[in-house]
Amino acid sequence: MDIFVIGTFIGLVLKNAVPLVFASLGEVVSERSGVINLGVEGIMIVGALTAVIVALATGNPWLALLVAGIAGFGFSLIHGFISVVLGGNQIVSGIALTLAGLGITSILGRDYVGALLLGNRPSPILPASIGPEEFRPLIAAFLCQDPMVYIALVLPVAVSTLLMKTKFGAAIRACGESPIIAESLGISVIKTRVAAVGIGGFLGGIGGGYLSLGIIGTWVEGMTAGMGWIAVGLVAFGMWSPYRTVIGAYLVGALTAAEYMLQNVVGIGTYILHMLPYVATIAILSIASIERFRRKLGAPAALGKPFIKEERLG
Repeated sequence: MDIFVIGTFIGLVLKNAVPLVFASLGEVVSERSGVINLGVEGIMIVGALTAVIVALATGNPWLALLVAGIAGFGFSLIHGFISVVLGGNQIVSGIALTLAGLGITSILGRDYVGALLLGNRPSPILPASIGPEEFRPLIAAFLCQDPMVYIALVLPVAVSTLLMKTKFGAAIRACGESPIIAESLGISVIKTRVAAVGIGGFLGGIGGGYLSLGIIGTWVEGMTAGMGWIAVGLVAFGMWSPYRTVIGAYLVGALTAAEYMLQNVVGIGTYILHMLPYVATIAILSIASIERFRRKLGAPAALGKPFIKEERLG
């Protein structure tokens, strides 16, 4: 492969992985508190539409991404209220959230289908014309991306620091391992879990917002196309570690970027290549749903288990 192909491939990998990095790391925070959120797909699609609306209204892509995160945060609190406060089934609540997100955006996004976001998208830090001409594609891949690409690279450090080095992170992990013990230590399991779900929603909303602003450049109904489900699967793939989860996100980004290249080289159909991340996600989630495998993978002991006040008081 020549340097143009290599540079283009690297650039696409770094860019395509950004939504998955944000969404999957948000899900890591939520699941480390003991709450599975299968509503990531719905949160991302809500963030995607919100970002488009705000960007068109204000012309400020950074404000649009922030509001997309806030929208994701608010939308995720529905799941937090049902599954944490009310003690409802986390799986059912999450799936309902995804269906609600897809339905709401389908209705509200009709007037924005195909709307061009020229001038309203995150801009590269440096122009693509820097450096010697023969090396420009490779230089551009690493140095001429928009800031979100670089934020995604350092985000796992921030999330890992939050979970492992802060008092709040210790509370999140305690709630995920043994909510009864956490409560006995003075930690509010309900508040901590709802906050963790909200953080996950905020990051997922930003991930969805970047999908519409930074990658696709317009609004398309159902544009997440299962990306939220992949983000959930990446958490189990990464064994609930921010760093390993992000590695999985970049592997999926690489597979996405390589679709057409592999088709030209080995003659594999695009649709077959496109479905590989989803097949892998189904396999990972199936394995992670088996209790003994979940424990071997390092899943939080109380993952998916509601914390009921009556049980605590009893």
